[in-house]
Amino acid sequence: MQGIAGDKMLAHIGRVAGDHRPITADIFLTNYCNNRCPYCTYRRWDLEGGAYSMTLAEFKTYAERLRALGVLGFILTGGGEPTVAPDFPAIAGWLESQGLHYGVNTNFNELHFIKPDYLKVSLDGWDEESYEWRRGVRRYDTVRENIQRYASWKEEHSPGTSLGVQCVVESVGDVLKFYQANHGLKVDYMVFRPKESTGGKAYSGEAGKVIASSIIRAVNELAAQDPRVVLNFKWHLLGTQETSCVASWAQIALNERGEVMYCCHKPYQVIGHVLDEDILEKKAAAVTDMRTCDIPCRMTAPNAFVARLWPSVKMSASSERAPDQGTRGGESGPSEQRAEPYPLQ
Repeated sequence: MQGIAGDKMLAHIGRVAGDHRPITADIFLTNYCNNRCPYCTYRRWDLEGGAYSMTLAEFKTYAERLRALGVLGFILTGGGEPTVAPDFPAIAGWLESQGLHYGVNTNFNELHFIKPDYLKVSLDGWDEESYEWRRGVRRYDTVRENIQRYASWKEEHSPGTSLGVQCVVESVGDVLKFYQANHGLKVDYMVFRPKESTGGKAYSGEAGKVIASSIIRAVNELAAQDPRVVLNFKWHLLGTQETSCVASWAQIALNERGEVMYCCHKPYQVIGHVLDEDILEKKAAAVTDMRTCDIPCRMTAPNAFVARLWPSVKMSASSERAPDQGTRGGESGPSEQRAEPYPLQ
């Protein structure tokens, strides 16, 4: 599996050129999470209280509607932690029974033996203390054990599943400590990611740029020794943002109640419900303030790719562009291999 390098849009050239139907669906199965990550996108917003999880019956209804809208693959993510939704095992089983492509982004505090296209675990630590600092709970050893048990199981039962771990890093020390502690895990890839921040503030200053450059060098040095090590493509897009976004058509994001959000990073901007007859028209017409966007996000590379090759292609409208950001930002850098497929096909 590949990551969200912009050139993956070539696999769906018809959608880019004019058939603007969604390619992937990001689905929040629940708004509850069993971790408390301080940097989490979804902890920054004061959303409606009260835990709610999508049922299997609701998921089937929404999934069939999404397929009719053109969706080719599903990403179970959050929002909340998808694996704690009571119907998660049944939902995964149904997707598999239908032969549908799906991936799972998870903290893997709960072990499930499932057969997705990819299973990406946010490990984010190298011992119980670092894990608690980053994720708010002491579950590092449990997650490592879950990964190893799943890896052994998938060798026989789901060899096609791409299993990986990722870590959000803030220094070279984070990179080295994470790798040293976790390189023995039986995973297919280890991804090192930057922090996502509103307007790209985390790396906007000179000090941030120096830190980012040193992290990139450290990860590349590890990758030269261990092919499983992956530099997330976002490191090469830290100062990049287009004036508009393909999220208005390439992606459709549902919360746990089936409401369609502007994108997976803007759960506070609901534009309709997936069962609305005119939901694609509502998506196409939706306007967002791109000054509030996370930079870089998973759509940054597709945005740059589409804008570079097809400048006349309509993306979403935006009320403002983010200040102090380049319009194109150069090349997207190396692809992130085998992680978070986009499009998932």
